[in-house]
Amino acid sequence: MPRIQRARIPTLIVLDSQGEVITRQGRVEVLNDVECREFPWHPKPVLELTDSNAVQLNEGPCLVLFVDSEDDGESEAAKQLIQPIAEKIIAKYKAKDEEAPLLFFVAGEDDMTDSLRDYTNLPEAAPLLTILDMSARAKYVMDVEEITPEIVEAFVSDFLADKLKPEPI
Repeated sequence: MPRIQRARIPTLIVLDSQGEVITRQGRVEVLNDVECREFPWHPKPVLELTDSNAVQLNEGPCLVLFVDSEDDGESEAAKQLIQPIAEKIIAKYKAKDEEAPLLFFVAGEDDMTDSLRDYTNLPEAAPLLTILDMSARAKYVMDVEEITPEIVEAFVSDFLADKLKPEPI
């Protein structure tokens, strides 16, 4: 008797009516928005790191701000802190018709985040500002008491200018 397998969508790219890419993360978006309320899923500058979008960590360098999600509103405050910087970087590269060199995430406390910290050998500190480049097996860590927009902007600028020394993952 033949086995029947469920169809899996490896990639779903959503295009606009002119054939321009809206998102290359359609699969993740469908999983996170099964009722398609946010369709056509224009990219958000900063994402909450979840099990379903963690695959994006493998697509290139990602800024990940780890926060203590037990503190009400800390994840949202962290998103608001890094969003203007993410928007600025995205707009700069979009003007040059290029993909942004970083994805931006906020990670709370959950099993997936714990696994990521273990895999990348990151300290349990929160807040903890990192850039993870899984394909290069490199990490960049900014462990400071308080994360400010100026610290994030300087960290990102130094990364983009190749001024940071990577640590191995």
